[in-house]
Amino acid sequence: MRELWRAGVGAGELGDRATGRGRAEHAVCGDVVAFEVRVADGVVEDLAWRAAGCPATLAVAAASHAALLGAPIGDAAARLARRLAELGGLARHERHAERLVLEAFAAALRAARAPDGGGGA
Repeated sequence: MRELWRAGVGAGELGDRATGRGRAEHAVCGDVVAFEVRVADGVVEDLAWRAAGCPATLAVAAASHAALLGAPIGDAAARLARRLAELGGLARHERHAERLVLEAFAAALRAARAPDGGGGA
């Protein structure tokens, strides 16, 4: 997973192409993840992430790009879990990263369904 984190796959912003934006912060360690998504017909057409925190959070955010791009929105958690397992999984003390990424992604999806697109991530 280290290679994903260093490559920063999917890192950045969608700008005007985003239909929703979401953010999550871990209350204890302070890791932060933000997503911008473009959703159409219940499928993730595009996404970009930004993250600050531990290497696990950055790696899971990067892994989420391949796992979630093109996914039906209802399959997000299962697809991310499957991708992380393919990459060797997370140590117990790193599992907060997966929860944080899913929280931020869910917030972006909620915003995508809102009339204003949740523009103020």
